[in-house]
Amino acid sequence: MAVASRAREGRAFTFVELLVVAVVVILAIAIILPNLGRGGHGIPRQIKDSANIRGIAQGLVLFAQNNKDQYPLPSLLDAANNTTSADPSTKDTTASIISTLIYGTFFGPEICVSPAESNPNIVMDNDYYYTEPKTAVNPKLAVWDPAFSADFTASTPSNFSYAHLLPSGPRLANWSNTFQASQAILGNRGPLISGVTKGKNGTITPIINSSSNTYLIHGARTTWEGNIAYNDNHVNYETSLWGDNSNPITYTDTAGAAWNDLLHYDEPDDKLATNNFLGIFTTSGKTPVEFKSIWD
Repeated sequence: MAVASRAREGRAFTFVELLVVAVVVILAIAIILPNLGRGGHGIPRQIKDSANIRGIAQGLVLFAQNNKDQYPLPSLLDAANNTTSADPSTKDTTASIISTLIYGTFFGPEICVSPAESNPNIVMDNDYYYTEPKTAVNPKLAVWDPAFSADFTASTPSNFSYAHLLPSGPRLANWSNTFQASQAILGNRGPLISGVTKGKNGTITPIINSSSNTYLIHGARTTWEGNIAYNDNHVNYETSLWGDNSNPITYTDTAGAAWNDLLHYDEPDDKLATNNFLGIFTTSGKTPVEFKSIWD
């Protein structure tokens, strides 16, 4: 028994040896992680970006839990025009929707800008008013800060990186906590798609702005890749504009044929008009055609 005990003792690490190993591992991590994150395309930034999108999506869900499963519509929340005096239907813009969630403390402005952001006109809002916003019609009764911006085409800075589902028309039913895995609700914005060329077996080739800033956010700089949150509350890193290449989401056209559903394009031949369409919307209205999306 004594011999066996001595043998086991001989194979064990001493406390000092374990401490040395721990220090080496910590130093290796400290060296490797910054290198992975350089240039905006490293794994840490993609993971942080996913966390941001998940945080915003969870904010939508938390809001919905107290609002009959519906995601925010500023047109309904500001019916008395205490925040802005515009026509109610024009209030459902990206900026107002996201600002409503920030104002309700569902998340903060810091997760509204992607860590891999490629557009210099998109920066964090460091002056957000959580109470009595100065630009509101009636600051004491306002329900969001109107100064929060999502328009990166304007001369003033924008404060939001991500695209969301167009909340109007037949898609309005999906602007809620539906628990559907095929419904994209939020994610990295995509490039401008002006049309598609349709091939065989449901395949499509989108006509894309190949110089889009969105190619610089993730991926190889020649194709779009990004994180997308779906309505069952999962976030997936997609490597194509129609999602999972092995099992793409499809829509049905007016002739009854199924086609790959582009995440950032409103297919005009969609029979139900419920195809996935994520964008940043600077104007809104009573119908989907009144929503204006912006691209870079």
